[in-house]
Amino acid sequence: MARLFSYVVAEDKGFAPNPTGGYCTLANCKCRCEGGRWRNVVELAEEGDWIVGTGGADKRKSSGHGTLIYAMRVEESLTLEKYYKDKRFKGRLGNCCNQSHRIDTCALISKHYWYFGREAFRIPKEYLLLEKKGPGFKNKFKEEFIQGFTKYLESKYPQGVHGKPCCNGDKSGGCKQTRRKC
Repeated sequence: MARLFSYVVAEDKGFAPNPTGGYCTLANCKCRCEGGRWRNVVELAEEGDWIVGTGGADKRKSSGHGTLIYAMRVEESLTLEKYYKDKRFKGRLGNCCNQSHRIDTCALISKHYWYFGREAFRIPKEYLLLEKKGPGFKNKFKEEFIQGFTKYLESKYPQGVHGKPCCNGDKSGGCKQTRRKC
């Protein structure tokens, strides 16, 4: 059974998640912090699982609570070392052959994704359970809930990129709801 992991994208800069080049990747983020005891999303998610990023509180850096920034079905998991060397991901924001101290953690990869960024939409009431506020993640969702949400997403929106990151350094800055500058 596929699982769903939900977490807050506190700063949406196009780095993690990175929805460019036909792939959505989650690397260098949502992993165990140095010295941390608890495993996190990139260490726990497996192929077939879903990752959902919801908006953070600071609307200058994210899309605000109750919104969906992105969703992806994990299709591949690589160690960071392999991710940094993989020619598919050369030149991506955040991938410059970093010799991270977290080299044993993973990068999650998908071609089956929806990225909304500053065009994030309000999560429908029946799926608000997805929203995670604060640090960490949640993943205790019933199979029926996951299937309902993914069917909703697949029927309502085409896969791919629907907006720019909320804070990507351009002059328009900010998310659709606020249009505040980063």
